[in-house]
Amino acid sequence: MMKTNKSKKVMVAAVLIMSMAFSGLASAADMKTIKKDGMELVQLRQAAKMYDYSIMWDSKDRSVTLMYMGKMDDKMMKDDNMMEDDMMMEDTMMPAGKTIKLWIGSKKIMVDGMQVNLKSMPVIHEGNSYAAESVIKQYMMPAMGMK
Repeated sequence: MMKTNKSKKVMVAAVLIMSMAFSGLASAADMKTIKKDGMELVQLRQAAKMYDYSIMWDSKDRSVTLMYMGKMDDKMMKDDNMMEDDMMMEDTMMPAGKTIKLWIGSKKIMVDGMQVNLKSMPVIHEGNSYAAESVIKQYMMPAMGMK
């Protein structure tokens, strides 16, 4: 009897872990997209929410600013918010505070203060801003490693 309860607990734990690991993938498939000039564009507000970015619209220059405000994993941090001496930051980890600025109708964006050229311009469709799926994959998703 004891072995059966333990097996059930292990099974439930495994299912919970798998559901948490794949919840982001299910959400990405549900993200609202549009097609423009043969490119798939993703709604920025949904992407921002999904990847823990704040989003701000500036009507004066028709820009969208995305800021990743996540924090480093607690295992990497001491109480004084410094990395432990014996810990090394992996090359694939991105620092918290990542900033992306896009201008509607422009192929130029700023990523952490560096200009990047896009293949497709961000647009407004039915009151929402959209950008190429590549913006999400290249500049937003890497920050997820810091969750």
